[in-house]
Amino acid sequence: MESQQKENKRFNKQRIFENNTSKNLFNKGIKYLAIALPLLFISPILITIGFKAINKDHNYLMLLLGCILTICTVILVIQGIRVILKALFAK
Repeated sequence: MESQQKENKRFNKQRIFENNTSKNLFNKGIKYLAIALPLLFISPILITIGFKAINKDHNYLMLLLGCILTICTVILVIQGIRVILKALFAK
């Protein structure tokens, strides 16, 4: 009798995601943020290297690459947060 009550309590817990669509959206948002995480570290490093390259031999390639990666990182983080919020507050 007690084991059956414990089993019923375990199944009666409220689930965060009521359907698979919300769960898939949440996973997609986490993937966006996982891709953005290494870019959060790489982008400022490339910008710093780019500024040093400008002073040394007037090469703007690394600075341009760092700026483009920074913009991509911001877009990925915003998109990831939007998708996660969409999954959590879906009706």
